[in-house]
Amino acid sequence: MRKSHVILATGLLFVGALAALGWRFRPREQRPSPSETPPPLVTAPPVSTEREGVQVRFDLSLRPRPLEAAAGAPLQGIARFALTDAKSGAPLQGRRVLGWMSLRAPDSGPLDDAACKERVKTYLGGLLAARAEVDLNTYWFLTLNHDQSLSVINPQIAFDRTKLHSLVSVGGEVADWAMLKDRSALYVTVPSGNSVSVVDLERFLATRTVRVGQRPSRVVVAPDGRTAWVSNDADGTVSVIDTTAHAELASLKVGDGQHEVAFSDEGRTAWLTSTEDEVLTAVDVASREVLGTVTVGAGAGDVAWSPVARAVFVVQPRSHEVLLVDPARREVSHRITVKPGPVALRFDRTGRWAFLLHPKEGEVDIIDAARGQVAHTLTGFAAPDSVTFTDAFAYVRNTTSGRVSLVELSTLEGTGKASVINVTMGQHAPSEARDLGRSDPIAALPEGNGVIVAGTADRALYLYQEGMMAPRGTHLNYGREPRAVMVLDRSLREVESGVYSTQTLVRENGTYDVAFLLDSPRAIVCMEWKVGGVPEDAALTKKLSLTLTPRFDPKAVLTAGATTPLRFKLEPTPGMGAQPVMPEEVRVLMFKKPGTWQSRTEPRLTAEGDLEVDFTPPSPGQYKFVVGVESRNIDLGRLPHFTLSVVEAPASATASASEVHR
Repeated sequence: MRKSHVILATGLLFVGALAALGWRFRPREQRPSPSETPPPLVTAPPVSTEREGVQVRFDLSLRPRPLEAAAGAPLQGIARFALTDAKSGAPLQGRRVLGWMSLRAPDSGPLDDAACKERVKTYLGGLLAARAEVDLNTYWFLTLNHDQSLSVINPQIAFDRTKLHSLVSVGGEVADWAMLKDRSALYVTVPSGNSVSVVDLERFLATRTVRVGQRPSRVVVAPDGRTAWVSNDADGTVSVIDTTAHAELASLKVGDGQHEVAFSDEGRTAWLTSTEDEVLTAVDVASREVLGTVTVGAGAGDVAWSPVARAVFVVQPRSHEVLLVDPARREVSHRITVKPGPVALRFDRTGRWAFLLHPKEGEVDIIDAARGQVAHTLTGFAAPDSVTFTDAFAYVRNTTSGRVSLVELSTLEGTGKASVINVTMGQHAPSEARDLGRSDPIAALPEGNGVIVAGTADRALYLYQEGMMAPRGTHLNYGREPRAVMVLDRSLREVESGVYSTQTLVRENGTYDVAFLLDSPRAIVCMEWKVGGVPEDAALTKKLSLTLTPRFDPKAVLTAGATTPLRFKLEPTPGMGAQPVMPEEVRVLMFKKPGTWQSRTEPRLTAEGDLEVDFTPPSPGQYKFVVGVESRNIDLGRLPHFTLSVVEAPASATASASEVHR
């Protein structure tokens, strides 16, 4: 992609950033650790102000710092903005809001209106140098890559055009993934290790491994969030994992081959298929006891629950049927004949319309669950293999074409022809990639009017907003093929009428300027909030647990194309009680400014106890050297970072090199 296109895509994303920050989800559950209950939240009287006829009230509740916590450890808390009409007192619902907390310098006073507006404008620019100490608007795109890694992309931070926040290695090729309901962790199945990797979504690190059966593939989290169900395709079992303790609770024998899982009756019953056995197995989710089986014939594929039909739908490719199973009587109550080659079966959000994909025929059957029959058969697809839904559209990926087909759900009623819109997402067909994987390559944005699409062969992500005929923007995936994509949302969301809240971390004591932006009516306000009790020793309030010392000369001029070792020291800060740092904890980011080139690597340990990375700048210019240690709550950019100057290789050196290669 040309540089101008990258810049245009970046600009388009920032235009849409405010809309994307208005997502409204349920508040994240407060999950205690297996061994202890977290301390209660400590509240203080809220502060409030009025602008543009809107009363804005803010409060921040923090948990007391545990005695066993390391010095300088952040406090966890919940930030809340309550919005009401200043005249009527009525809550303002359904608004899009942004918030930040910036630590005020000791000799500074409150921000006036002009300074407040300028501060918010700076934050919206998304530059690393202008980041607030506490950002209440964070959200991430997560990609499942071809190279045994997960990318964590921050679309809001320019970071001098580098948006890759973290790269998580899970130690093997990934088959599937699932996010826990409270968004605290991600479960990733690793078939070669007979295991599930647990990725901490606070620190973006693989923190533990859960041993399961042989060659795990699918993983699905139960509706209540307490368990995850893992298909072990090589030993005929399904493992049930406790999502609080991250440990296997049970191993259920359900038949050989691949398995799919669906939940009925408000999540009380799990239904498990097996491609090699002839039965569908019903399991009580709470007790993990097998309730019974239903004969559906060998080779059963996808399974899904429809609350409209109050039936379990099972795809049977061998007989070219979709079977409807009565969950109470546990028997097949109806059979729907479909065309050969049915693969993926997915219901829309209402549970009425089931999309059944036929990759070989390039067709999609749409089943009306209310009537128990095929209502539409759509043609003209290019080997469709997956479907994702918003309230208004079904998004069907075509694997042998670069387009995504949007089926307008409102046109499925009646006997008229369903409306299909094709939107080009990238230059290459997904089938040109190494492997397509089994996880969803399209994720709905929580705002409900768009999606993020994994451009697997293009090694990019495409952000699409409904009503447009092209993607709104593009995110590069830095040379990796994204097989699937998720959205991790931690922005302010409406948790009750007119109240917008999010979880956050506060690392330092002091007086904060709380900046707030409301979309309608447009209002920008700044308030003051005082935080105490982060570290108990006030002398440590602005210290990090590690100190970085460069062993290289940051002012030295380097040569393009030449490899230079950059050595540095990371030591525990005196008095902080930190343990020595290991190389695998450290991430070094080097990127060109401006430009899209970047390198993210793990340093090696030298004999002298220093850390070292090799730096080979591809071209002349200015490069940033940034170090982060996520496991110590030190994000990229908090430690000292350095600008390195790179010049073109001398003409004599270039000529000599040419002579050598003749």
